[in-house]
This record gives sequence, structure tokens and C-alpha cells, in this order.
Amino acid sequence: MNNRRAVKNSRAIVFFVWGADWVKRLAASIRESKLPNSPIFVVTDTTTDVNSLPREVEVVRHDFHLAGKARKAEFLARFPEKIKTALVLDADTRVLDDVSLGFEKAETHGIAIAPAPHYSLADFRDFHQIMTKEGVTPIGQMIYNTGVIFATPHRPDVRAVFDRTLELARKYHDKPWNEQPYLTLAMETLNFNPYTLSPSFNHRGFGELVSGSIRIWHSYDPVPQNAASLEKGYLHRHEKGKLVKAVKVPL
Repeated sequence: MNNRRAVKNSRAIVFFVWGADWVKRLAASIRESKLPNSPIFVVTDTTTDVNSLPREVEVVRHDFHLAGKARKAEFLARFPEKIKTALVLDADTRVLDDVSLGFEKAETHGIAIAPAPHYSLADFRDFHQIMTKEGVTPIGQMIYNTGVIFATPHRPDVRAVFDRTLELARKYHDKPWNEQPYLTLAMETLNFNPYTLSPSFNHRGFGELVSGSIRIWHSYDPVPQNAASLEKGYLHRHEKGKLVKAVKVPL
């Protein structure tokens, strides 16, 4: 029996993608990643051609109604029942190192997720206006990045967060935001506290400093050669395709 299939009742890798170009990017992501030994699911729409994906991938099709990236909120609210703990990844991610901590913390806390580099929820494309409409005063709340989510999607409190995320995405469907601020706002309004992972689990390469090495690279840019083995004693920054020493720190 394929080892990935043998553990399908516990942990799974889930990608959400549609459109031929993104399917090709996803195929490259799977090839270039050091994914955990778990089954791989790809959630897509009813028409996208997925023939370029590896044979071991299980495709799940949905009839989506929301437009653009906000439609990810529809998927989050209806995970396949067979998936107990999921690592949800965007197609432009690369897993470079052990990410078992994310699974472990999701199984304890329900959701494990890293902050976005653009970390202010109120200042994320003027999202403060939605916060105010929903009765949340902008006083410095952080936004989480949804390109990497570890979750136990069928736990009642997690299901409530995902349902609330979809509710907000539908309510403001004519607005320019994706599901990311809605998920954060859902957790805020439901008083749900996820486990906050370090940025090494979702590094965007936007100039933020790297402490230690990167576990998940999340960028359109190629993975820097030294991303998983950075020299100790320095904080690094992504510049012109490379991770360069930015700050020396005491060992």
C-alpha cells in the first residue's frame, strides 16, 4: 500500500488552485517540495484540466460561486470529510524542511498559522472599514497569511471560523479583498486563538528578516539556494534573488 494513502485518515496536504497556468505551477511546487509523507489533495473548479498533476494526487472538484481568490473561503467551509488534519498550501509555496510542528499545533489548537508580512489587519488595503462595519475597533490587530494553514477543519470551533470566513466573503463579495483578512476577522470576532507559527513556516521574501532557516518558501521567486541552511549568527533578508546577511546577532 502507498504510504501516503495509508495515513489518509490523519494528515493530508491540500492545495487549492484553478486555471491551467496555476495547475502547472502547482505541479512544479509538488516536484520541488519536501512534502510530508501524507496524501495530497488538489481542490479545483469543475472545468480546470489537471492532467499535468502527478498521478498520486487526488482531485476534488467544487462548483464555486465567489470570484477571484475569495473563493478559497468556499473551500475552507467544506473540507472533504476524510481529511482530519490538513496543511493547506498555495500553489506558489515550496516546503523545504520538517513542518511537523504545524500539524502538532493544529491538532492541539485547531489552527496553526503564521502572521502576514503586511501584518496590520486595519491597514491591509484599508480593511479597517470592514472591521468597523463588523463592530471591531482597529487598535493594532494582526493579520494572518492564509497561503499556509495547518488546521483540523472538522473540529466545531474551527468549522465555525471557516463558516464565518465564508459568511464575510459573501457579504462583501463586491470588495477587492481575498479570504485572508476575512479569516483573521472571523477569528477575531469569534475569540478564536490559533497557534501562531514563526514566519519560517510561511516566508514571503518581501524583505522580512529570517531567523534560522526557512521551512516553507512562499513566493513567485525561485527558492534561494541557501534557504534551508542559513549561516548561524546572522539575520538574513531576501534581496535580488538571494538571502543575504542583514544583521549580526550574538550566538
